[in-house]
Amino acid sequence: MRITPDGQITIPPEIRKVLNISPDVELGFEIEGDRLYLKKIQPTDKISTWIDTMRGCAAGNLTTDQIIVLTRSDDNP
Repeated sequence: MRITPDGQITIPPEIRKVLNISPDVELGFEIEGDRLYLKKIQPTDKISTWIDTMRGCAAGNLTTDQIIVLTRSDDNP
């Protein structure tokens, strides 16, 4: 694997598939001695986690009014 003049590398598709890395996943670097580790950064805030969990769940099943009630509920993060 080579680094481009802009400092970019390409993660091979088979690795992206195994690690479930898509364009919206945030990655971070860790340096340990002469090794560089690339790690997925997990969303830590409750809103991002809730949105990711709920994404696609309401499609076609809830009315707009029901979605408004759910999103305005005090029980949600």
